[in-house]
Amino acid sequence: MNEENPYQRIDVRTFINCCGTRTIHSGTLMLPQVKEAMLAASHQFVNMDDLMHGVGQRLAELTGAEWGMVSSGAAAALCHATAACVTGGDPEKMLRLPNTAGLKNRVVMMDDGRFTYDQAIRTVGVEVVNVTPDTLADALDDRVALVALLGSREATRLDVFEKTVALAKSRGIPVLVDAASEHLQNPDPYLTRGATMVAYSGGKYLRGPQPTGLLLGEKKWVQTAWCCAAPHHTLGRTMKVGREEVMGLLAAVEHWALARDHAREKAEWELDLKIIKKVVERVDTVTTEVMPGESVRSPVPRLEIRWDAQKMGVSGLQLRDELLAGDPCIMLDDRGATDGSVLILPFSLQLGDAIIVGERIQAVLAAASEPVVKDDPDPVNVSGTWEIRIAFTDSEAVHQLVIEQDQSALKGTLETLFLEGTLSGSVVGNELNVASQIRYEGTHLAYRFIGTVDGDSARGFVELGSSGQSAPGPLNQREYGKAEWVGKRVRQ
Repeated sequence: MNEENPYQRIDVRTFINCCGTRTIHSGTLMLPQVKEAMLAASHQFVNMDDLMHGVGQRLAELTGAEWGMVSSGAAAALCHATAACVTGGDPEKMLRLPNTAGLKNRVVMMDDGRFTYDQAIRTVGVEVVNVTPDTLADALDDRVALVALLGSREATRLDVFEKTVALAKSRGIPVLVDAASEHLQNPDPYLTRGATMVAYSGGKYLRGPQPTGLLLGEKKWVQTAWCCAAPHHTLGRTMKVGREEVMGLLAAVEHWALARDHAREKAEWELDLKIIKKVVERVDTVTTEVMPGESVRSPVPRLEIRWDAQKMGVSGLQLRDELLAGDPCIMLDDRGATDGSVLILPFSLQLGDAIIVGERIQAVLAAASEPVVKDDPDPVNVSGTWEIRIAFTDSEAVHQLVIEQDQSALKGTLETLFLEGTLSGSVVGNELNVASQIRYEGTHLAYRFIGTVDGDSARGFVELGSSGQSAPGPLNQREYGKAEWVGKRVRQ
């Protein structure tokens, strides 16, 4: 067994990470200080309430917030904070969750700021009310427990954010900000503008333990959120965080506040991108652009590599697949890939990775030949209404596709058990490929039906996933796997 790579023992491939800190790709690499703190914490027992009290006080000193707590991920922080606002610290109300009948059970969110992770908020049993800045005031009645906002969205319109916070707090309603994907700052840009609580990921830019989150804010609310978390017997009992993770994240925040050299990190990111840029530009027609970080909240630069897909015959997703299949395995972000470009995010690159990434991309692009244009076979007729039966693990769903056809191009609607949305796609010969994204709350359900048609019958598989403002891209659109389907045309 290779002691340096325990994943080889179970035939799991590791990769060079060019896609940042996505949870599906195992987040970040912990700082040495974090690993040391976790190991030290594992040698003694401690009461968890005592631990979180001490950590809360220390987080306040380090971040400038009134108080802080460590959760099992930023999503758990959102859940605990929501539970705190719904129950107000009343144990009887805590035990009833997610039954919120008779309680303040509405959470107000901006319609253009709904995000994929707001399911963590809805888990508490609340109803989300969508508003605009113009309709906010009318929505803030005595049934509202919380106003929840997406940090990255509100950071682009701070005047609206400040007015929202002022209005909510004038009516005694707390304000929670999801800043999970952002870099921590002191002073915190949301708390200083009046937000009650703000949630960050501990396993992304802080480089703490992957399954941790950070909730900062007003002491009374953060302490109530802790009461709604494990080890207490509440809804949050399922979201347990251990003493090792707590001390590991505290070590990450201490390093961030006291010793982390942000200027050196930025210089290393820029150097890595410069190395990759220089190597890939050896290929004729390949161009690159270094895009600076969007703000102090998201300061990591990116490199866009572009080529003429009509001449080189390789798309961004195909390049990604080539790098995944190679040795060493290299992971690019699917969300930034187009027909003729990819994005490189340098945050997770390690020493020596940049030259390997540059040379592998150069090799794939240099070997790409002009695509061979083939005549597609005439499309079969698939227009009409189709009944689709999807076989899940232990259940079956019946969907309806209504397809309009213009030669090989298809459009129409998809009706699921509860929802309805538009679809689009194509049919080449008898090969069908149609997709639909249907909005549900803060995300979209994604379906892609791929199969073959034989007269009034069809069969194949469907890719199942989601897509949202904070989690777009092909990978998410098939995150729930595949299922087989069979279909019959019931009307033409």
